[in-house]
Formats: sequence, structure tokens, C-alpha cells
Amino acid sequence: MLDTAKLDKIKNNFFQGSLDYTKNQPDFFLPHKYKPISPSIVHGFLDDFKTSLGSDKNILIYIHLPFCFSECVFCNSFPHKTDKQQQELYFNCIIKEIELFTQAGLFDGKNIKSIYFGGGTPTSFSNDKLKAIINKIKESMDVIKDASITTEAHPLTLKNSDRIKGLFEIGINRVSIGCQTFDPEILKICRRSHSKEGIKKIITTLNDLGMLSNIDMMAGLPGQTIESMKLDMEILEEIKPAAVEYIRHEIVNPIAIEIYKKNPKLLVKDEELFEMVYTMQNWMQEQGYEQNGYFTKKKFWEYRYHWLKELPIIAFGSRARSYSKSMSYDKHEDIPIYTKLIQKNIPPIGRYTVLSKSDQMYRMLFLRLQIKKGLSLTKFKERFNEKGEDVFQGLLKNLEEFECIQTVDNHIRLTEYGAFFVEDVCDFIMDYALKLESKELKRNPHSLGSTSSRLDIK
Repeated sequence: MLDTAKLDKIKNNFFQGSLDYTKNQPDFFLPHKYKPISPSIVHGFLDDFKTSLGSDKNILIYIHLPFCFSECVFCNSFPHKTDKQQQELYFNCIIKEIELFTQAGLFDGKNIKSIYFGGGTPTSFSNDKLKAIINKIKESMDVIKDASITTEAHPLTLKNSDRIKGLFEIGINRVSIGCQTFDPEILKICRRSHSKEGIKKIITTLNDLGMLSNIDMMAGLPGQTIESMKLDMEILEEIKPAAVEYIRHEIVNPIAIEIYKKNPKLLVKDEELFEMVYTMQNWMQEQGYEQNGYFTKKKFWEYRYHWLKELPIIAFGSRARSYSKSMSYDKHEDIPIYTKLIQKNIPPIGRYTVLSKSDQMYRMLFLRLQIKKGLSLTKFKERFNEKGEDVFQGLLKNLEEFECIQTVDNHIRLTEYGAFFVEDVCDFIMDYALKLESKELKRNPHSLGSTSSRLDIK
């Protein structure tokens, strides 16, 4: 039964509207703490990062392939236009980068639990290129049997079923398809074109091969309405992908900003966006899908599930971010700089941060709340020798007042509506942690890049 009083508390106190929403999930991101690093000391830094991996036996591998056919309006990854020559150079650098990090000993005694190809559009690279990267990983590291290997994919790259079969043959066992919506008018605004029939054919081929499928969808796209979203959901019910991820449109792309400035009516009003988020989360729960806020098992998205449990991530490619429990670093965003350093046998790390004890505690809470079981206060005490209920006392008091967080069975976890609005809870935690340091600090999106911007039409 709909509890309007609880929903009003969330909407009136910390719901992030179209203009304010920033995608900080899945990780706790403090950009002001990252410091530039000189190429001359990168090798020594990697020794420190290797030490920070500690006793963790399992790690995750992320491969960033930032190229696409065009830049879609909703995109917050700012890909480069596909270019055969540039992609060939980039591919060679990925292979070389894997060699450099292997030589640094980062994978000694470690098992690769999951591999994820992100972008851009990884399938803008040929199956042979993806196969070569997978083979290089397997030659350099111990990959567990039946490891989850995912690639993101633009629907246009999967029109030919032979392409999908080729992905299966090289070892990819999960494909995440960026649909966002099926509404033809909205797709046109967003510079996309795909059909229900085309996506259904792709899902059928994946199912026949025994591959897992995910469809990425969005709420709050330009001109989107509750009615069009509900039609999208009806189509998804017909297509039946193995998993669905529903997220909000984060307005950081300069292309999107220009569209909204020319036609402000396309901006979804906050009241309607709130209803959209509630509607899509309620639908996700009814359909039995899991995403951030209520993961109970890894089958829907193994890579993300392990990430939320703080497995270290070693990322390859420009702008890619790596994590251990106590350190994080970014690769250079500029591809010419990235490639030049690799050609000189220098790991292309551009900046880094060492997480303080407080940062680690807030990150642990931030990540664990995205799993339904929540944060174990027992494990928190074992790790930090402090009581989580004391450390987060002020934060918990606020979130409990909004009825979106609770302590059950010695775990801090989200309530049902807290899980529905998990992105707002995460932003609230981020804002709270930043204010503990300085009232001047402001939240930045996890996807922050040199070309990102914000819309200001208030």
C-alpha cells in the first residue's frame, strides 16, 4: 500500500531533481582529494597500491573502451568518435598496459573474479580485438573458472546474430544493451534509433546461446512522461531480459544542455521525475529484478555485486578508475597523453588518493547500503575498532527521520522506500561527508570529466 507520508518526507527533504541529480553510484567519490602524480614516481606508487590490496584474493578487472559512433544526448561518459586508426593505437596500448601492470606484480596471488568491458561502446571494436584483450588477461592473470565477463553494447552493433555468436565464442557470457527507452520520439531527440523488434531479436539470440542479458533504461529523458515510461515497461515485460538497470538521466552532457536551453519544456519536472523513480523502482521489484539498493544475489550483475562488497578493481584504459579498500587512482583522460606514456613503458596514472580512515568508513557504508542486507555492524567494528552506530550517529539520525534507513539484526540497511530512492540516499551521504570536512565542498558526479557541465535554467 502506498505510504504518501513516507514518500513526502523523501521528496521534500532530499530528493534530487532533474537539475540537481548527480550520478555518484556505485562508489563514494571525493574528487577534491585526488592529487596529480608525476610519471617519475608512478612505479613506486604501484608498489604502494599493490600493498594496499592486502589479503584480498579476488579482484575485478575493468576495460575502458571510450569510442562510439556518435555521442548520445544522455551519455555521461563522453566517448570519442569511432576512428579505425585511433582505435588500433588504443587497442595496442591496452595490451601494453596489461603487460606493464602484470610486470608490476599487481596480480601476484590474485584471482580475477569478473571482467567488465565498458565505454563508450566496446562493441565498436571487433570480436577479434575483444578476444585478444581477454586472452591477454588470461595469459597474465589467474581468471577463475566461469568468471562473469560482460560487455556493454550499442544495439546497432548486435543486429547480426553472428556478431553475438562471436562474442559467445570468445568467452563473453553477459551483454548489457543500452536502450534507455523505446519511445521513437525520445530516441530521436537523444540521437538513437532502435526498435522493440530489434531488441527482442537480440535477447532471443542471447537466450538461445545461454548468455545473460541486461537492458539499460533511463528515467527523466528529454520529453519523457510517466505514460511513455509505462509503455517501455510493457515492452520489457514482453522481451524479458535476464536483468534490467533503471537509472536517471544525469544532465552533464553539453549536447543535452543545449537542447534544454533551446526547449526548456523538454526538461522533466521534479514532481513528475519523483513519480517516475517511484514507478520504475516499484516495477523493478514486482518483476523480480535487482539493482542498487536491493541486491541479494550476484546473478543480475555479478561485477557490480562484488564491487559493492569492496573487491578491488584494476581498471585499464584512459580515464579508468581503480580501487583498493584504502587507495584509488585514475588514468589520464587525454588519450594522446595516455598513449604516449604507455609507449614509454610508464603506467599512465594521472592522479590518486589515499583514503583516510573516515573515508574508508563512509565508503563501506555507502557501498553496503546498495546491497539489501546492508552494513554489518559486527564486521565494521572488526575492521575499524569503532562502533558504526556511533561513527554515523548524526547521519543515521537524519536518514531515520526521513524513514529511509533502519537498523535490523545488527545491520544498517535501507527501508523499502529508502531502496527505491537509493541514489538520493547516496547523494545525501556524500553531501553529509563533504560537510564534515568543509561547508564549501560540493558534490561532483562520479562521471565527472573535463567536458562535463551543468544546466542552469532555474
